[in-house]
Amino acid sequence: MLLAGFKEAIVNSCDDITQWDKRVVVFGADGASVNLGKKGGVAALMRKDIPYLVDFHCLPHRLELALLEMQKSCKSVEEVYDVMNLVWKTYHYSAKSSRELKALASELGVDALKPTQVSGTRWLPHVSRALKVFIKLGDAKTSEEPTGQYALVLCHMEHLSTSSTSTDIKGRAKFIAKRMRDIQFAAFCHFLADMFSILGKLSLKMQSDDLILPVAVSQLKETVASITCLKSRHVPNGYLEKFLKVSNKSNNKDIKVFQGIELEGSLEGKVKCIGSGPSFNSEVNKAIDLCLDGLKERFGQLMDSPDSSDSHSPYGTNNVIQDFLVFNVDSWPHKDAELIDFGNGNIERLTNWFEPALRAAGCQVDHIPPQWQSMKITFNSQFRDKDYSSLWKMFLFKDPYKSDLKDILHLVEILLVLPITAAGCERMVSSQNRIKSSLRASLKTTSLEGLIRISAQGPRLDRPSDRVRKKMKNYAEIFGNIMQKKVMIM
Repeated sequence: MLLAGFKEAIVNSCDDITQWDKRVVVFGADGASVNLGKKGGVAALMRKDIPYLVDFHCLPHRLELALLEMQKSCKSVEEVYDVMNLVWKTYHYSAKSSRELKALASELGVDALKPTQVSGTRWLPHVSRALKVFIKLGDAKTSEEPTGQYALVLCHMEHLSTSSTSTDIKGRAKFIAKRMRDIQFAAFCHFLADMFSILGKLSLKMQSDDLILPVAVSQLKETVASITCLKSRHVPNGYLEKFLKVSNKSNNKDIKVFQGIELEGSLEGKVKCIGSGPSFNSEVNKAIDLCLDGLKERFGQLMDSPDSSDSHSPYGTNNVIQDFLVFNVDSWPHKDAELIDFGNGNIERLTNWFEPALRAAGCQVDHIPPQWQSMKITFNSQFRDKDYSSLWKMFLFKDPYKSDLKDILHLVEILLVLPITAAGCERMVSSQNRIKSSLRASLKTTSLEGLIRISAQGPRLDRPSDRVRKKMKNYAEIFGNIMQKKVMIM
């Protein structure tokens, strides 16, 4: 039933699609069991008819899952999430609290930003954005000490803890104010802002529709290296480094001031030395270790070299994805003698896996090995300076390469269509929620589908074409004439 509905949706999505099941080689989705379940998922059911089908778990979704253990197992991370959720709850559900926050900001001479939600969102950049809003530094005009969002929220919470008539709000505000006064809590917020800035950039890159597998793996390895470096040094000119510099400006070493407020506790001997007990550094190291463990669990096979797979285990879809990394030209040897034997086993396994699809597409399978050798030597001698996009574009569309390497390029085409991300589907759902609102609830299905496709795949609104500019100009003139006639009648 599930597979029948899926097939019907594919057929109905395009008018000119024929024999789609003979052309499908990859299925990409999020990690829901209905999609990638081992027994009853869509991919497993499709593999009964298409045995060479490769299922691919969306990389941004994997990144979200990789950090769940850190959020649950690290006490300091959980504490920051809890406090920020309570702060968001206070202002999201109370217009009075929002007005008071803006009034207090006006008195302090800073710009008040509405706290954003740190949990319950799909992508990591939301977490990074929420942390940056929470610790944002402002320019105070009414005091010598620079103040900001952190001090603004803390002052208001201390006010609510004594003046609120609601027992729930009073207790919540008292808890938030106590935690925000703690210097270790404030320092850990700045550390998380640094770490999630790194992870958020990776998430944004992984959400790009034109990303290909070798580039995604390179960016993933770069992120792992950056997170590992946080153990030995702070991010240069990052949030934590700035926080430590500002908090240590006081003449009294026992008093730590941040955004004009005096913080309680001390980081002496805990930032510089990896000390005993739940110190600041031990919590930082724990968060980093949990983050790296999660990344290794979710992306371990992608980060391994193509030749490191276990030869005794049965060959499956994960091995296929790993073998595709052989097309990462940055990892190819520079010497022709070493390049000759490089990747031959990977290409052989990929050819055997996709042989039915390759033959159906008119590929001469026997010609793939010599063309693979030719591609490597050609690249090494002439095109080392080209990036992935221009390299594959030249091989696929320019003579003589597209004819001389036409059989090995079938595998390259499969690599290029690997569904690295399902973020485009998520964006379409968001577009649907914006387009079909309570004020436009009577849209027909065809109209709604067309508007969603325009929103997701159409031209950018900030760069309209000449035809669109002409239409807009005509509509502006018509609207101006109508308004002029109304003024004359009145």
